Formats: sequence, structure tokens, C-alpha cells
Amino acid sequence: MEAAVVSSTEGVLRILLGKLGTVLAEKYALLSGVRQEIQELKDDLESMNACLRDLATGSDYQHSEQTRTWMKQVREVAYDAEDCIDTFWHHKGNQHWDTNLITSWLRKIIRPMKTLRAMHSLGLEIRDLKARALKVSERRLRYKVEVAAGGAIICAHGSHALPDYSDLKRRLPALEIDESQLEGMGERTKELSNLLEDGNTRLKVVSIVGFGGLGKTTLALTVYKSPEVKRIPARAFVAVSQSYDPRMFLESLLKQLIQTPVPMRDPGSSMEETMEDPLKGIETWHISELISACTEYLKGKRYFIVLDDLWNTEAWASMKVAFPDNDKNSIILVTTRNRRVTESSHSDAHHLIYEMKHLPEKESKKLFFNRVFHSDSIPEEYSGLEEISEVILKKCGGLPLAIVSIGGMLARMENKTKAEWVKVCDRLGYGMETSATIGGMRRILCLSYHDLPYHLKACFLYLSVFPEDYEIKRGHLVRQWAAEGFISRTHESNLEEVAERYLDEFVSRSIVTPTRIASTGVVRCCKVHDIMLEVITSKSIQENFVSFVGHQQYSATGHDKIRRLSINTSSAVSDTEQDGPNYINFSHVRSLSILRCNKKPRTISFAQLKLLRVLDLEGCRWLSNEDLKEICKLYLLRYLCLRRTNVSQLPKLVGRLKELVTLDVRETLIRELPETITELGRLKHLLGGNYVHYTRISRVKGFEPRKALIIPHGLKNMKSLQKIAHIDVASSSSAMQELVALSQVTKLCVINHESGGEKWKHFAESLNVLCNSLRNLSMIHWLNGDMGLEILWELSSPPVFLQKLYLWGKLRTLPPWISKLSYLVDLSLRENFLDGEFLTQLGDLQSLVSLKLYHESFIGTKLCFKSKMFPRLKELIVDNAPNLDELMFEGGAPNLERLTLAFERNPEKGIFGIENLLKLKEVEFFGEIIIDSLVDKVAHAATTHPNRPRVYREFRPVEETTRDLGWFESQMLSKGAISVEPLVGWY
Repeated sequence: MEAAVVSSTEGVLRILLGKLGTVLAEKYALLSGVRQEIQELKDDLESMNACLRDLATGSDYQHSEQTRTWMKQVREVAYDAEDCIDTFWHHKGNQHWDTNLITSWLRKIIRPMKTLRAMHSLGLEIRDLKARALKVSERRLRYKVEVAAGGAIICAHGSHALPDYSDLKRRLPALEIDESQLEGMGERTKELSNLLEDGNTRLKVVSIVGFGGLGKTTLALTVYKSPEVKRIPARAFVAVSQSYDPRMFLESLLKQLIQTPVPMRDPGSSMEETMEDPLKGIETWHISELISACTEYLKGKRYFIVLDDLWNTEAWASMKVAFPDNDKNSIILVTTRNRRVTESSHSDAHHLIYEMKHLPEKESKKLFFNRVFHSDSIPEEYSGLEEISEVILKKCGGLPLAIVSIGGMLARMENKTKAEWVKVCDRLGYGMETSATIGGMRRILCLSYHDLPYHLKACFLYLSVFPEDYEIKRGHLVRQWAAEGFISRTHESNLEEVAERYLDEFVSRSIVTPTRIASTGVVRCCKVHDIMLEVITSKSIQENFVSFVGHQQYSATGHDKIRRLSINTSSAVSDTEQDGPNYINFSHVRSLSILRCNKKPRTISFAQLKLLRVLDLEGCRWLSNEDLKEICKLYLLRYLCLRRTNVSQLPKLVGRLKELVTLDVRETLIRELPETITELGRLKHLLGGNYVHYTRISRVKGFEPRKALIIPHGLKNMKSLQKIAHIDVASSSSAMQELVALSQVTKLCVINHESGGEKWKHFAESLNVLCNSLRNLSMIHWLNGDMGLEILWELSSPPVFLQKLYLWGKLRTLPPWISKLSYLVDLSLRENFLDGEFLTQLGDLQSLVSLKLYHESFIGTKLCFKSKMFPRLKELIVDNAPNLDELMFEGGAPNLERLTLAFERNPEKGIFGIENLLKLKEVEFFGEIIIDSLVDKVAHAATTHPNRPRVYREFRPVEETTRDLGWFESQMLSKGAISVEPLVGWY
């Protein structure tokens, strides 16, 4: 993972070079007499940056220890230089105006003196940094640090390093394994074979997609060796790998297809037949000749080709021209970790995907015990190992590669004792490389990481700050990435939009696992596999990317300067472990995450963290209002998360956080913001109130509208604001008027808990002005039966570009402009008491994917989805419509995949037209009351449905329901025959 150092250092240098350029343009650099030194430092760092970019093009395993050390030294110089510039910038621009004439006069005298002192200090530090940069540059030549050229590594003295063949060697164990030993392989082989035999005679491209180590290669090889495939005349199994070489690929393919010489006549031998190799001289053939030979050989034959370990769309685009679609029922079987590769195949005649899943717990145990004890269960004499076996299996997380690798190592241990197994479990991350077997597994898991573009690698290493089994929230993560400076701005997108694309790239490459996916297909939360997290964590420590306190095997010690610090502990950790060593210097920390920490670490003092940019304290109940006073003096802070803490008041000092971009005070006791909050001109994300997911239940328990934020006068000064949630409309009247000045706002969540619609008046006026910027709007009128949301009818310029809309409150009918929201993807309604043909208004929405009709949104007796209505709808939730007697599908919602239903009573007429929903995959019944007869009727209808949708019930108490389930989340569940069964743990 050495390229992580390249990418993270390159990111630091990119930011720093911009800042140095700004300093050079300022008159202050001239006064301090260091312009020349700054220019020379900038030039040196630009050269280093170019060298780092070159290093990123080579294989990580080709970098020597000296090269890695040099890259770390470059990074440290860059970090120190950025700290120096930021500190100077703060002294230059940190002016506090005072209305008191005497103190104001004193400031005018003292201020220039402080500025001169800061410039003098800058000059000394720049000279020191320039000298350090020069020495680092000299070391690169002195110790012959490598540079990359054309994919090969060239040392400084000009010699070439040998190419790296680890990408090919790592596949040998998979090709030698006995497939019969792997649990679940028989069932997977049967499923894949059924997919291959769908009766279509055209060329089929079938992709096996999944996380590294799930057994994709083994499954493909098992099918390839099957008697059915062996009967196919033309077969080949070609390993593509990351280092794809078109010539090597085509030569290997042709040599497997044409395995024996064919008889040919020699014109000079009087009709005597001689045997000549048709591939003679293949090494000299041009690429186009190789492709033509392959196409010519296959065009009249049925063939079965396995392309193992395909990594990118470019490789697929270049190789697929060699495979003709000859209408012979030919098959190309692809294994890949990257979903984007399979998506590029959609233009082919017939494309199918087989999604590899992790082994379930029962099969994982069976595989593990077979590997260790050659038995399906743990032998009686080893019963004391049951508990630690559970811990090891949890770390393996259903990953066959991890189970086989770790199990094999344990099987070779002469003394199978609990103490020895605990040692193995503890060193699965940092100590992996000490074992050849485990080290091999580590390299396989790292391949997905190595394949990332350089600009994504620092973002991926950053995932190590989150503890094991932690559900990482999308917005939380992308805002931290942006604050860290990992994101490169593009002309058409802001930083958060670019960061979201980075996360989507991780998901598509099967590197992180989605755990919650919205109805629109957007990944809201994800997790990192435990074994992969151990790999990332160990590398983060090795490269001083992140340091840790409170982990049994990871420590912040050994680093000269700690730049990022993660403290994640639990009540099970001792005080010593939780607090960490008391001699560590935290003054250089730029990022601090304290998660799952029950009490304040004694060694952490916020006053020390002067260079902090990112501070995540989510869930730290020990945090006090006094701590906030120290935090508000961290003038470089860009990201501050206080979510789920017990703080009750932001101090006025918060106005000093001029660099702050994100302020998250959700689920705290903070209600009223100080007036100084309006001085935060760079703030983009202001998140507060008791944030909850508005759930599909009769009444959301625990939701407290009176804990929405009260915004003071002066909101108009916060020009950078993009997302604001949740605002108390009734108590923020002046702020509602000032919303008109915030032209960049894309998301607004507002709440009114007072009767009457007049409290919405100022907000509605501002809404008319924000009509072009808003993309996400939530309006909650927290008074059952009060007509407050009728103000929506009076909008002269409605927000026509909305993509997501949530309306909670009574309406006679929906406003007429809602039918013109051509960009609307997600619509949620609750307690609107709508009656009549409101579906007619919504039926023509061409982009609508998700429609959620929560409690009492509809009080009519019949919901009818007529033909041509809801052309793109994929998810429909109908939650306890009190008077509903009939739910009818008459050809509308033709693309519906997921139907979720809850009823307070048995509808008299029932549910009809399920057979018209041709793409239906799942029907779920949920709630406190589930009507068995209704479930049985739908289940019976599903048995004759062409798509055979899965029907199930989900029963549990209301208070256990915490969030919505998007229709895409159903993709995470097992597919197959319909079933009526309880499901646990979705929420």
C-alpha cells in the first residue's frame, strides 16, 4: 500500500503549493524578507510532487524500503510547511473588533506588532523548511531512490528493477484447491450452472462479482471442470489480472484453444502430409493478427471462455472484439471485483450477473473446523477453543479465503491452546506479514486497494479511523474527506459531490459493503470487512497515516509526530488502554476521532490541538460545555461533529472558527444558536435538532420538534450555507426572511410546532426565491389536523428542481405544482389526510422512483394504480391507511420491484393486480398487526407470478423501528423461492 503514501503526500503537497502561491502574492511576504525562500521551497516541493506522481504509476511492491522512507519524509516536510503557513495566516487575519473605544485603540497599536512578530517567525520557519526540503531532495539521489517510467521501476543509477509477478503467483492456490472441501460450493455451482443454461443461443457474458477472497476464481474453475463444459469443443481459462497485457492474454488464449498441431500439406513433398504448428512464430505476430486468428477459430464453434480476475472496463473493451457472437450458445464467464466492468458489458447480446455472497455462519463454522480439525464440528477435547473460534470467525466475516488461510495456519500449530489462538487473533492485522499463508491472504485483499487510482487511496486509508463493525454514514464520511483536503475540486462539482463519487467507486469495486441503501439507489451507510480493516489499519500505522489509542494491538507510540489520531474504546477497555501513554505529543494532530469512548481520555487536552482541522466526537457523552470553550479556540477547525453528546449550549466563541465548513450538533441538547454563529462565512453544513429517519410506523416515538434549531438574526451573512436541518420556523422568524440571501442552499429541513399557517409565511416567501437551488425539502407541521401546510398553495415560484420531498402535515389536496416536479425521485407523505384522486397528480411524475405513503397520508377507501401511471416507480410503501378497503394495480407502476404494506385492519376487498407487476421482487408485510389471511392470499398469487416474488412478514414492536428500508436493500438478502418468514436486524 505504499502508493497510499504517494497519494496522501501528493494531496498535502497540492494544497500546500496553492497556499504558498497565495503567500507569494501577498505583500506580507515582501516585508518579512522571505519571498525568495518561499519561492525556492515551492519549486523544490513541485519537483518532489512530480516525482511522487511518477512513483504512483509503478507497482507498490516494487518500491524499496528507502523509497518508502523518502516519501514519508516528503510528506512530513509538506505537513510542517502547511502548518506554518496556516499559523501565519491566522495571525494575519484573526482580528477581533471591539465596540469599546479604549480596547479598540489598544488593539490598533498591538496588532501590527503581533503581525511583524508572526512574519519574523514565518521567515525563520520557512528557511528551516527550505533546508529540510533540500536535504530530502539530496537523499533521493544519494540513496538512489527509485522513480517510475513506463510501468517499470528505474533506480537513480539507471538500472531496471525486475517486474512484479506476484499478481500471477497469488492465483496458484486457487487453481490447486480441492473445490469439494469448500462449504457451499456445490450449491453455488448449481446456481451458476442454472444461470448459464437459460436457453438463449446468443453469446452470453456472465459475470461473477464480489469482494476479494469470496471464491470467485474457485467457483469459475469448478464450473469450467464440470462434465458439461468439458464437452464444449473450444475452451480456455485465462487469468487476466491487474497487469493486463493484451499480447500475453491473446497468446495464452490461442495456445489453450489450439492445443495440438493439425495436418497440413507441404507443396514440395509430393502430396506427403507433414505436421506443422499453426501457432508457429506467434511471438512475432501483431496484435491485430492475434485477434483475427482468435476470431477466425471461434466463429463456427461453440466456445466457453473464462476470463479470471478482470479489473477494468478498458481491458474488457480491448479483448471482447476477439469473441464473435455466432449464435452457438457460447459463453464468456468473467470474474471481477469491479461492478463497473460488468456494467460495461450491457451492450453485449446477453449479459447476466452472479453476485457472490459471504458464507453464512453455519457454513463458515463447518469450513473452519474442517480446515483445522478435519471435522464438521469442534472435537470434544478442544471444547475450550469454542469462544476464541467465534472471535476468529467474526473477524473472517464469512470470507472463505480468510477462513481457509487462518484455519490452515491454526491446523499446523502443534499446541492448539487458547493462549496461542488468542495470539493469532490479536496479530491478524499488524502481524499478518510474519506468516507466509496469512501474508498471501493479505496481498490478495490488498489488490483491490492497489487497483485504485492514486487520488482515492488516501480516502480509503482514512476508513481505518472507524472501529470494527462501525456503520459509516455517507454524509459523515464525505464531509470529513473534504475537510481533510483529500478531494480535488472539478469545474462542475463541489467537493462533497466529488467525494460521493469516490465512495460510489469503492462500492462498485466491492471494497466496502453497503449496509443501507436508499430507495433511489444511493448508498447511505457502509462497512469495511473486518479483515480488510485490519490490513488498512496496520498500513496506516506503518506509514504514520493514522495513529491509534485504545486498541490492544495498535499504538500511537513510535511516531515522531502524530498527524491523525483515532481513539475508539469501549467499557471493556482498561483505563490505561483508554487513556493511552501520557508522554505522547499531540500538538501536531490535524484530525481527531473519538468514537465509542465512555469517558474523556486524560491525556487529551483540546488546548494542545492548535493545528486540528477535523474533530469527530460523536457519541462522547462525557463532553461538557466547558470543553466547547476550548474547542472553539481551534482556529483551523473545518469539521466539528458533536452529535449524540450531552452539550447544551454553544459558546459565543464559536464565531472564531472562521474556517469551519461543517457543524453537526444533531441529537444534542443545543436548541438556540448564539448570535456569533452568523460570523461563520465558510460554513456549508449546519445540522441540528433531534435528527431521525421518518419511519414507517403509526407514530414516530422520540421525535421532539421543539428541539429544532433556533437561528438568530444575521443568517444572510452565511453565504456559503448549502444544507440546513432542522430549523424551528416558529422561533426563527427573522432567519426565515433572510433565507432569500442564501443562493447556494440545496437542502432545507424545517419544522413548525405552533398552530396556524402564519408561521410559514416568511419561509414561503423565501422558498419562492430559492426555487432554483433547492434539491431536498422537508416540511413538518407538528399539529395533527392543523392546516399549516396550505401555504404551499400560495407559492408563486415553486422549487421545480426538487429531487426529494417530504411533507408532514394536513393538506386538502396536494398543491398543483407538485405534478410538474420532473426531477422528483423520492416523495414521502405523512398525516396529510388526503382524500380523492391524489394519485392522478403524482402518476405522471416521470422520475419518481420511491413513493412512501406513511400513517394517515391517505384516508380514502381505494388506491388504484391505473395504466401508464408511475412509469419508473420501484418502491411503494403503504403504511396504515385507516380507511383503505382496496389496493388495485391495473397496469400502473410497471417497474415496481418492492411493495411494503401495513394495515390496521383487514381491507374488505383486498389486494388485486399483483400479476400486473411484472418486475416485482419482494412483498413485505410489517407492523404491530399482521393479517395472516392477507399475507396468504398475496403469497398464493406470487406462486403463479412469472417473476416469483418473495413474500414475507416483518413483525416487531413500534418502538424498535428506527428507519426506512430502501428497495435496493432487498438486494442484500438471499434470492430464491417465495417464503413467509420473520426477518431480524434490517433496521
